[in-house]
Amino acid sequence: MAAQGGDWGAVVTTALGAERPEGLLGIHLNTQYAFPDQIPDNLSPDEQYAVDTLALYTGILGGSNHLQGTKPETVGIALADSPAGQAVWIYEKFQSKTDNHGRAEDALSTDAMLDAISLYWFTNSAASSARIYWENRAASMAGPKLTLPVAVTVFPRDIPRLLRSWIEDTYANLIHYGEAERGGHFAALEQPDILVGEIRDGLRSLRARL
Repeated sequence: MAAQGGDWGAVVTTALGAERPEGLLGIHLNTQYAFPDQIPDNLSPDEQYAVDTLALYTGILGGSNHLQGTKPETVGIALADSPAGQAVWIYEKFQSKTDNHGRAEDALSTDAMLDAISLYWFTNSAASSARIYWENRAASMAGPKLTLPVAVTVFPRDIPRLLRSWIEDTYANLIHYGEAERGGHFAALEQPDILVGEIRDGLRSLRARL
């Protein structure tokens, strides 16, 4: 058995990798929690880019995370009362974190975005979905070091985008490192074919252990 995840799915998959339940042979991540505990004073250009993308993720793009991490019910109730508000709330994430040319529609179809928005609206889950940010408000991008086989795919417009050296330091048994040609933070929605191919390539070596 193997597990795969991106975004919050990567949080769950990383936790599984740390616990190593019986039968779990390895994992694939398209979001990596591999930020070092301490950042050196003198950064290389690649290190500076990684730090800048994390600052963007927690800064300008992190307003919704901060709001949900401190007042989840306040924003949740407001969103549950307005379909337009709920739509804009989700759309902004697609616009700011996908591989696009200024509009979310460059990366995702309108139907795909409306499907995602509808899941929140018709299930009235704006408030309940916000609580995960409150419950994990002390979390960081510095995840646990893993020793089981880990396959990784980095998408070029992901935010934050971490260095390969940091990933290698965090995942001691890195069996695959792939760099996709296109795609952003929501890889499974943006580039499903690329992601599926990467999962297959990344975890192929584990088949011999079944």
